[in-house]
Amino acid sequence: MSKEITFDKGSKRRLKKIRWKPREVFSFVLVAIFVLVMSIFVLLWEVDHERPHSEPIKVPQVREAQPTPQ
Repeated sequence: MSKEITFDKGSKRRLKKIRWKPREVFSFVLVAIFVLVMSIFVLLWEVDHERPHSEPIKVPQVREAQPTPQ
């Protein structure tokens, strides 16, 4: 019968006994870096594709007035 981790008295002591293998730490770091890179990629893609340049804007846009030359 395998032991379960229960969060009652003494569980902190059992949790401290858990040891990470180097392979597990490496895979966790690799996945974390992958998620970070993908998040940055999606962010940059969203910012770049905020307003498509190929088609005209159908909704009127409010722009700041340009100073008139005198």
